[in-house]
Amino acid sequence: MPNFGANTHPPHLRRWSRVASTAPRRCHPAAGSSSWCYVTSRQGPVIVVNGVVEVALSRPEGHITGVRYDDGEPNLLQYNASEGNSGGYWNVVWNYPGSDHPKGFMDRLDGTEFRIISSSEEQVELSFRSTYNSSRRNSVRLDVDKRLVMLRGSSGFYCYAIFEHATDWPALNISVARLVFKLNADKFDYMAISDDIQRYMPSAADRDRPRGVPLDYKEAVLLVDPKEPQFKGEVDDKYQYSMDNKDNMVHGWISSDHPNPMGFWVITVFGR
Repeated sequence: MPNFGANTHPPHLRRWSRVASTAPRRCHPAAGSSSWCYVTSRQGPVIVVNGVVEVALSRPEGHITGVRYDDGEPNLLQYNASEGNSGGYWNVVWNYPGSDHPKGFMDRLDGTEFRIISSSEEQVELSFRSTYNSSRRNSVRLDVDKRLVMLRGSSGFYCYAIFEHATDWPALNISVARLVFKLNADKFDYMAISDDIQRYMPSAADRDRPRGVPLDYKEAVLLVDPKEPQFKGEVDDKYQYSMDNKDNMVHGWISSDHPNPMGFWVITVFGR
């Protein structure tokens, strides 16, 4: 991950992801809706619609609070406004030279300024920007511009972020930069990482006591009384489902036995 020195040329780092929520049938616009792109942002959350899918974002923070089809599907995300890490969000883990916090700092990159970059029948692009605050010691030393792009008639949307570090700002390093989606646990039960890494998954509740027992580190849990008996005795560990970033082009979840099955896929355009 990048290290930004105090005297280096200001970098402009971008990370692209495309999120595709696909159903096995064509999704038609709901009655009274439009088949072109449009954005509503007068009050409350920002909502973008393109005739197939609707995406809601908090304003000005820029967290994704909802992904829905226009034909009445419930929220595909597990979102609770009272929980910090729910729905869809960016975050970074960062630190600085001489820090007395060996694990670094986590920042959710809350936007403070919302703008509509472009809006037409064919495409909408939104910006949620935050700026470095030098008066706060733990302010992440970056200007961050989180973007969301939606195209007319597409079943997904594009996300990317621009990180900017000025030459006269203090140095920092970033160990983790990611875009996270917490999916609706009642809908998605099958995960696909690659041709060789895919399976039905235990639920998040199976990892908690008394159904699960933590092992040597918190990510590894022995499933002693899972809701689905076929998982009993297994060790659930997220590192069993990981792979090198260079090989991670498409991954996602499927609602295998839902009355209206669909997939939620994250497509990484490139890894730099």
